[in-house]
Order: sequence, then C-alpha cells, then structure tokens
Amino acid sequence: MAARTKTGALRTLALTLSLGLALAGCAGAPQAVELPEGHAPLPTGASAAATPSGEAAELNVSELSVASGISMAARLGFDKARVISGTELADLKKAPEDTPGGVAVLPTQCADVIESLNWSPVQMGGEGARTDFLTEKIPATGSVEVAKVTDKSALDAHYATVLAMLTECQKVTMHQETETVPFSTEKPVLQAGDADSAILWTRGRQGQGMRQQALVLIKAKGDYVAMVSFIAADGLKAPEFSQMAAQVLNAALTQAR
Repeated sequence: MAARTKTGALRTLALTLSLGLALAGCAGAPQAVELPEGHAPLPTGASAAATPSGEAAELNVSELSVASGISMAARLGFDKARVISGTELADLKKAPEDTPGGVAVLPTQCADVIESLNWSPVQMGGEGARTDFLTEKIPATGSVEVAKVTDKSALDAHYATVLAMLTECQKVTMHQETETVPFSTEKPVLQAGDADSAILWTRGRQGQGMRQQALVLIKAKGDYVAMVSFIAADGLKAPEFSQMAAQVLNAALTQAR
C-alpha cells in the first residue's frame, strides 16, 4: 500500500523551534511578580499591563494565566521569554494545511493521526495567549499557551489523537526523500492530576538531521485549557522536564475559572 505524504506534521513543530531560537532579552526588569527578561512587566495585582502607547490595558484571563505560568518558569530558572502576539499568534490559530511532496508515513493509517498532533489551544478561535521561554543553561525551548474552550469537541478530539499516538501509532516510520526516520511516542511519567493529556515523542535517531523531541502536557480547568511544551534535540525523557512542565502548567491554571 502506498504511503500517504504529510508535511503539516512538521509545520507547528518547526515554528516552535524557530520561535525559540529567536528569543531575545528585552529591556525592562520584572516587576510585581517574577517574570523572565523579555516579558512585559505586570503591575501589582496582575490586573493590567502597559500598551505600546503607554495606556493601561486590562489583561484577559488567558494572558494572566500565561503570565502565571511564565512566572513559575522564571522561578525554575528560565530567564528569557518572548510573548507571541500579532501575526505570529494569528498564524498559530490557523490549522496547518497539507502541502504536496512531503513526508510519507508508514503505517499509512497513522498519517492523519500525526497530522492531527499539530493542534494548538488557540486554534479554537477564541481568547488565547502564548509565551515561549528558555535559558542558556538548559538546551530546550518551552512554551505555555492558554485559551478559552470554545469548542469542547475539538479539545476531546485532540485528546483522542494523543491516545491514538500512544497506542495504535506508537512506532511510525517517516520517509523524506532518501532518509528514513523513526517516530516514536511514549507517555511521560507524571503524578496523578498533573495533566489531562501528556505525550513525549521522538523523531529521528541521534545524529540524524531531523532529530527532535517534544514533551506536551495539556490540562483544562473551568472554561480554559492550558498547554505546556518543551522542544529539544534530545534529553526530554529526563523526569525533570516532566516535573517542570507540570509545575508551569498548574501555575498557569491558577488564574483559570
């Protein structure tokens, strides 16, 4: 049976990595709560932030939740951050589209499942926010994203996708031009209640150009859902990453209702 071609499964992951590599510190020391360099300071009470025009603007729940998650990331040692906004955030809200001549996936029934991994909470189209974070001391880029749940079926469908990747498509082969790349998934070790959905995937063997790992945790609370992820070339199987991701995730959800 001919393998189906998919490239969209790499789109969001590549965007995440490029955003992480582009992170740079900005002027302005954290105030009120501990925030990494590059994140706009929040005034006392975390109820407003300064706009570029200097006028006060009320933050929505998603933005406050992301700030809470980023504050935890700062406490864990991530000292640089980059708020994703404007056209970049708008791009994340668009579901990835297939393009021809990409990656062939075997078994073929896993092609659509891998493609569906490219889900982001802001794709539900409502209120949402995201900030990426990193530190030179840790070779991984993290992100925290929070959005209002406007389509519960879409969230449930993504949970089903993750479950399928962990069961039916736990080991997949991806073919791109002359290179054959393994793609495997596993459930990270977490404590009960840390996340509603969690996956750790590894693409490629060590030394391969497509080598990449991603750890993704998702949890809903009230009308909101938060997603925390790490992406790196390797090393994300270390339990410390799962622990840090869970701490950032649950810190973000303290603002949700």
